[in-house]
Amino acid sequence: MKQIKDISDHDKSSVVKSRSIKQDNLNKRQIHIVKKAAKLFIKKGYAKTTMRDISKATDINLGNLYNFINSKEDILCLAFETYHDPAMDWFKREGVLDIEDPKEQLRVAVRQMLEMIHHAMNDVLMMYRETGVLPPKFRKIVLSKENDLIRIFENIITRGVEKKIFTVKDPFFAANVLVFQLSLYPLRSWNLKRYTKEEFLDLAEESMLKAIIPEPM
Repeated sequence: MKQIKDISDHDKSSVVKSRSIKQDNLNKRQIHIVKKAAKLFIKKGYAKTTMRDISKATDINLGNLYNFINSKEDILCLAFETYHDPAMDWFKREGVLDIEDPKEQLRVAVRQMLEMIHHAMNDVLMMYRETGVLPPKFRKIVLSKENDLIRIFENIITRGVEKKIFTVKDPFFAANVLVFQLSLYPLRSWNLKRYTKEEFLDLAEESMLKAIIPEPM
């Protein structure tokens, strides 16, 4: 009986591993599709880009394309998730939410989000341009995720105000402005080419933190 149980456990492990590999391959294909589609949406516009265009850009035939996505709306939602979901996972994994000092917590959170959004700039630009065309169901999902991010920064700022470290009148308003500023590079990259990536990240971080953290007298 023990031998049968051991074989059964081994088989279960193999099934779980196989499913994990398949899911990983699916995620990689979806990210590939999102990256290519984002460039098309920015160049041609969401409405004028067809699934056939996406099929050609991704080198995935039209029939197989539907194995990875169901519609163009799926691509917009996936684009948002490519930078939002890893960011939320990072906050939890790295213990950022447990940092005691609000100043350090805010600095670490702002820098990491700037890095992530800079890396996914085409996806972010596409989302700001095309969210309005999403059906209400998809738009609700995207806006809910955006609110989760705003809430994290609102909580950090609120703690700083309570500890009399930050001089902010309205933490919710400040968090909304901050999250919008995080997307400055995708929205204004055409006029920020004089700066290297590191120069931009340093300047953006400094500007955003100064609006919340008062300079010492």
